[in-house]
Amino acid sequence: MNELVLRTPAKINLCLSVLGKRPDGYHEVEMVMQAVGLYDKVKVKLAESGIMVSCDDAAIPAGPGNIAYRAAREMLDLSGSPSGMAIEIKKNIPVAAGLGGGSSDAAAVLVACNRLLGTDLKREQLAEIGTRLGMDVPFFLFGPTALAKGRGELLTALPPPPKFWVLLVNPGFETSTAWVYKNLNFGLTKKGDCTNIAGLKVSQIARSLHNDLEAVTAAAHPVIGEMERSLLDAGALGACMSGSGPTVFGMFDAEAACRAAAQALHTKGWRLYAAETLTGSPYKEHLEPAP
Repeated sequence: MNELVLRTPAKINLCLSVLGKRPDGYHEVEMVMQAVGLYDKVKVKLAESGIMVSCDDAAIPAGPGNIAYRAAREMLDLSGSPSGMAIEIKKNIPVAAGLGGGSSDAAAVLVACNRLLGTDLKREQLAEIGTRLGMDVPFFLFGPTALAKGRGELLTALPPPPKFWVLLVNPGFETSTAWVYKNLNFGLTKKGDCTNIAGLKVSQIARSLHNDLEAVTAAAHPVIGEMERSLLDAGALGACMSGSGPTVFGMFDAEAACRAAAQALHTKGWRLYAAETLTGSPYKEHLEPAP
């Protein structure tokens, strides 16, 4: 095997609570993350030397500024292999949108390099490397559903909830995660309990959606609130911003209802993506769990 092609899913945050500022400058968080079926496609191929990254989105850097590039660098350095890696990324997940697209691509590169280089690292070892790349990377190795604590790197796999559909609504601009956290006012956070979502029915999850970062992003971009109201008016069981935004998702118990909502919102000028929640890891056949 000299190449591997993987579909890399997006994620949403069913719950995101910011518990406080840590001495290391990061924030202590508690999140429930769920993978959904909106995918980038990542092809990783052994090369003679060096690391080459190409992407069909011109906004994505090709060099060390790309998290997928850094993932390949980590694996090549670890393996001691003189080989290189050629990485092709086809983007469908919006960039800097609160959906973890870059982190998902990086996780796929870790998985692919692990196979192609024969390093045979376990999921936990790859996740440890992932924490050096970005706090969302480990989730995509442990998903499709997980409780994340610490800076986001302390993961507990959760049983996936009953399948439901989400309509992802993106207004067409990017947000900076660093800016959102910098402007977070702890006096305005509501501290949702992310530990009680596991085991709930879809309708109960919809009523439990929570994101402490939403107040910051929505204050700067009122369209966040408009998108949520539009989703609820279109029949969503619940609606919430994902991550640091600006993408908002609405929950639906059936595909038909989700696609009907997309049709109702298509005149708004927003980017709309209907996706089903995942109940299994996209990398299951490529990753062996640690004993």
